[in-house]
Amino acid sequence: MKKIAVIFPGIGYTAQKPLLYYTASAAQDEGYQLLKLDYGEDIHTFRGRKEEELKPLIEKAQERVKKQLEIIDWGQYEQILFLSKSIGTVIACWIEKELGIKAKHCLLTPIPLTIPYLEEVDGLFFAGTKDPYIKKKMIEKAAKDYPQKTGEIFKDCNHSLERPGHTAANVKNVKKVVKKLKKMLREPKAD
Repeated sequence: MKKIAVIFPGIGYTAQKPLLYYTASAAQDEGYQLLKLDYGEDIHTFRGRKEEELKPLIEKAQERVKKQLEIIDWGQYEQILFLSKSIGTVIACWIEKELGIKAKHCLLTPIPLTIPYLEEVDGLFFAGTKDPYIKKKMIEKAAKDYPQKTGEIFKDCNHSLERPGHTAANVKNVKKVVKKLKKMLREPKAD
């Protein structure tokens, strides 16, 4: 059975950073081939974080990702996983709809633009209550509205699901995400 995991990084949060590195490694453990996307240096090094600054940047990244992914024969894969972080969560949800792909999602620290997609996507999201890029109330509402899609809401954690000065707890957070991802991947495929 052919399986693929597509990694959608965040701005400055590459596939080599903990959340994406270990979730991608977990996917490989489950037999997934990895495809790591690159949006371009202009996007990966962008410093703004306000929603109005991000929208045009996300649109540019979406077009670049579409060019990378529309040439793939998705029909050859029995299972497709989208691992995404931050702006990557919006891009992953959008591309699934745009290309008509049916994927499972692991949405790591979604931003406000991702929330409208939660109703449609299959998978889990993970967020922190002290993420400066999304209001705590928005995360709590998403968790209430989509409890079956809520992987975990990490109390007092930032956009990397970390609390500064709490290294051991931060490592445990990554471990929780990996454990829940593996459980999701091992669930029988719904027809």
